[in-house]
Amino acid sequence: MRYTVSFDCKTHHVGKDGMIPMLLRVSINGQHDYINLGKRIKRIHYDEINKCVKAGITGFGTTNAFIVRQKGIIDAIVEDFERKQEIITIHRVKEVYVSRTGKEKSISLFDFIEQTLDYEKKFTKISPSTLKGYLAKLKHLKDFKSKLSIHEVDKVLLDKYQTFLREELKLSKNTIYNDLVFLRKYTKKLFDQGKLTKYPFSDYTVGQPHLSEVQHLIPDEINELQKLYDSKKLLKIVRKSESKYAKYKEFAVGQRYQEILRYFLVACYCGLRHSDIKTLNSKDIQGNYIVKEMQKGRLDRKKTVRIPLRKRISALLDLSNPGGLVFDNPVMEDAQTNKYLKAIIQDHTNIKKHITFHCARHTFAVSSLLLGLPIEVVSDILGHSELTTTQRYAKVVDELRDKHMDKWDMLIKEESNKNEIQVNCPACENTVMKFERNLIKLNKIPIECPFCSTNFVYTL
Repeated sequence: MRYTVSFDCKTHHVGKDGMIPMLLRVSINGQHDYINLGKRIKRIHYDEINKCVKAGITGFGTTNAFIVRQKGIIDAIVEDFERKQEIITIHRVKEVYVSRTGKEKSISLFDFIEQTLDYEKKFTKISPSTLKGYLAKLKHLKDFKSKLSIHEVDKVLLDKYQTFLREELKLSKNTIYNDLVFLRKYTKKLFDQGKLTKYPFSDYTVGQPHLSEVQHLIPDEINELQKLYDSKKLLKIVRKSESKYAKYKEFAVGQRYQEILRYFLVACYCGLRHSDIKTLNSKDIQGNYIVKEMQKGRLDRKKTVRIPLRKRISALLDLSNPGGLVFDNPVMEDAQTNKYLKAIIQDHTNIKKHITFHCARHTFAVSSLLLGLPIEVVSDILGHSELTTTQRYAKVVDELRDKHMDKWDMLIKEESNKNEIQVNCPACENTVMKFERNLIKLNKIPIECPFCSTNFVYTL
């Protein structure tokens, strides 16, 4: 490695007081840059030919000793890089010197992230939804600390930030994970650009995303929602104003309920996300298929799915809208959609589950696997890039099979010390009948559970 460090001054930056900035010129393998030492000397005291401070002037010894110390710091930084066998660049040497001495203002992490996001927005294909999510994560970081230098990001700060996200902002495990991944992404860019000498996440484990329970509807519940939609009962719902200024005004929210239920059912039958339902166009209907470029993902890597149309889906689609959108009333944003959907589920069905719009996608996946569709087909329809993503649903299906097969064991329980048969309801598992063996001569006994009203037949 070819390395030199020498004293220099900016002779063309003469102040009104006749002073010029003191610099160190660092050269590594033919490339050079200047480091501002944060001090100034009089222009007449600088020997421009020999690149040094003129001897014999007042303060020569102190100034020269200061320059020697700064050269020593640079030498130590370079030696440290060589000892650790790390890549040495002038930029990295300069950053370490600045962080150790504070001679120059350190780079703001927020400024770096915002400038990088602006670049990505202009020159890379980052979707508006992704950018919106990144800005939300950046706000969390600013809420944690109003000013943050790139050199402050270390293991201690990361622990404090994670605690802040959990304790102060009360964020979920997955949101915390995504916030840390966001921070990791941009500190990695800093490290790759040589602006950080140590990668803060090299000894800090972010962990894995938390796989929350897949909430989905079973076939009976889907049928209940379909019957509710077909009955058009929701159209009769009227909400009275609670405002004292419009106490007699009524709002026909039923139409909105009916529309939301319609595109929720479509999502249950085809697995499209809310963003894809929102942008579903009549042009996406090609023959007996929905051919749709999915909204999620980077713009240059979006996947196009082909979903076979069947009777239940086709009956819910309206291709006559002159605007082109399948749903003539604009699909609302996630939060408002989920608010209305919650009201429909809670007030007008017997479903006792916390259902959001994304549950429709889970419902399609689990129902398809239960019906026997190959996991590769389900994965392709959902637009998953990796089969491992779909395998999450296969695990849910296996758990459902195990749970329901256990009901066979609950159907009959024989007490070891008695010659007695105990019959349990296969739905609620409550004991509905006990009798001695050989007492009843029938081959089959029709039973109605007094607890949940389930009808079943017990075979002797």
